[in-house]
Amino acid sequence: MKYSKFIATPPLFLRKKVQTLFSIMADKKNKTKKRPSKTTYFPASFWRTHAIAALILMLAGFGLYAISLNFDYVLDDKIVYTDNDLVKKGFAGIGPIFSTESFQGYFGEQKDLVEGGRYRPLSLVTFAMEFALFGQKEWVSHLINVILYVLTGLLLFRVLFLFFPNKKEETDLIDSLFSLPFIAALLFVLHPIHTEVVANVKGRDEILCLLGGLAAIYCLFRYYVQDKNGFLWFGIGVLSLLLALFGKENAITFVGVIPLSLYFFAKLDVKKLSISTAGLIGVFVVWFMIRSQVLGFAFTSGTEVTDLMNNPFYGMNVGEKFATIFHTLGLYVKLLFFPHPLTHDYYPYHIPIMQWSDWQVILSLIVNLAIVGVAIWGFLKKNVWGYASLFYLMTLSITSNLPFTIGTFMNERFVYISSVGVCIALAYLFHTVLTKKMARPIVMGLLGLYAIGFIVKTATRVPDWQSEYTLNEAAIKISKNSARANLFWGSALFKRYQAETDHEIRKPILAEATYHIDRALEINPRYGSAITMKSGTAAENYRYDKDLDKLLASFSQVLRTKYNVPYVDTYMEYLNPRAPQDKLINWYYQTAMYFKDTARRNDLAAKYFKMGLQVAPNNPQLRQGLQMVE
Repeated sequence: MKYSKFIATPPLFLRKKVQTLFSIMADKKNKTKKRPSKTTYFPASFWRTHAIAALILMLAGFGLYAISLNFDYVLDDKIVYTDNDLVKKGFAGIGPIFSTESFQGYFGEQKDLVEGGRYRPLSLVTFAMEFALFGQKEWVSHLINVILYVLTGLLLFRVLFLFFPNKKEETDLIDSLFSLPFIAALLFVLHPIHTEVVANVKGRDEILCLLGGLAAIYCLFRYYVQDKNGFLWFGIGVLSLLLALFGKENAITFVGVIPLSLYFFAKLDVKKLSISTAGLIGVFVVWFMIRSQVLGFAFTSGTEVTDLMNNPFYGMNVGEKFATIFHTLGLYVKLLFFPHPLTHDYYPYHIPIMQWSDWQVILSLIVNLAIVGVAIWGFLKKNVWGYASLFYLMTLSITSNLPFTIGTFMNERFVYISSVGVCIALAYLFHTVLTKKMARPIVMGLLGLYAIGFIVKTATRVPDWQSEYTLNEAAIKISKNSARANLFWGSALFKRYQAETDHEIRKPILAEATYHIDRALEINPRYGSAITMKSGTAAENYRYDKDLDKLLASFSQVLRTKYNVPYVDTYMEYLNPRAPQDKLINWYYQTAMYFKDTARRNDLAAKYFKMGLQVAPNNPQLRQGLQMVE
């Protein structure tokens, strides 16, 4: 009886011993669940532990964009690579590339084409090195873009693990694949809005910019949270930012993003935060001085850009300008969460001139003010929503057209860096917010459906970048009101018309080309390239309809918009011995008088009086007119 009582109720000293033992065991268990210490931010086994996740990111990037290795050079690739004289000097061109404006290798001189100029030497240097090593090969250029893009996805994955580290040393496969860093990195790699950056060789400047910015975050985080080799990482970090700035001006925003990241995700260290920020500002100052020295001005050359294709806000009042800008900011938000439809052409007037009374503008203003509100609230609370919102707003600021105009209404590549903030927000939504309300398998299923949507959209969008023809064909389906899209598609059709030998097939192709060229001029009557193309389509249509009055009227429209179009002069010389003299004489006289009285260009007036005299040497009107202008 006493024995059983002893077993049921142990003596007090024994109970205390047992309680102490269990307390020690509990403490040890709890210690393993604590947030990793500073040293566990950078475990040597990180990539081995997360090898499957890294492999999936790599396969996703290469799988979606491998097809681009068969693509041509398109759009501005000729400016930055194929027709750039400095790039084609190979290694010998690297020095001149760093010491000249980025358009100079193509145009031969510095051009005030867009406000603020362009100084992006890093991508041009990679093209020069590529040319020296491999020659000009499309597949090499596209392969390098894909490799750099995949590296960006992997580096984003690694950087986000600094912000959201595992709560335990070992992570099973499901935990790794459902971690916030992996979800965000995967959505980034899959995002359809990135197709322009990766599939267009010119997009390498955006890739290098973000790659350098992420490298700077990683290195300065290492400096910030550990003492070992701290200043080595500091040096590599500021150098990475400098390279990012040489990649593209957008990297300026990382001067703010990096201290913000340290504030949100690392224990406050005022001294190191001050040193980090000072180093970033110092790099910016060095870059800014180099850029100003090369371009010859700090912010703008002072020359107003009046070409609508390079300054889409030209001619708008202040209200229209900012209403249109806020409309585009709303479109960015929509495309980042629901990327459809996509186009490479947002030129006038695919984006229409908006008013503050338009509901789209009001809705966009409300949405963007809400994002600002979340950013402020999240900054004070130091939560993920705040960081994601601030990352998005800060990196978008420089391409938003709010501080200064950037040459176009919007472009999908302009939110390439900003999309990181959206991917973090989406990952947090799936990983944390929804998981609190639903079972993890259900949330993973919803995430899988969303990712599949990205995959399908990207896989169907990438082939549009195969060639100039496929790209323009895709653009005109979406950007029907863009002067540029209509011109480029009309020009593509005109080339197809010229290559076709069957006259029955050629005629409808020419008709469609003519429609789109005329549509481009309807949208932008002073579109120089479209005016030149109109002279060609007018001449080819004359071959079919023999309507001389229509042809001469088209030529008059061309010359009164763009004074010097050599093709018109050449074709008029062809007509001189073949068309009725009275109509030709009248056209030459009216054209010459227009240049004399309206355009105040006596030199051009004299040219057309003389061309008319070749048809009728003794015509009194033409002779008298020539005497007036000589």
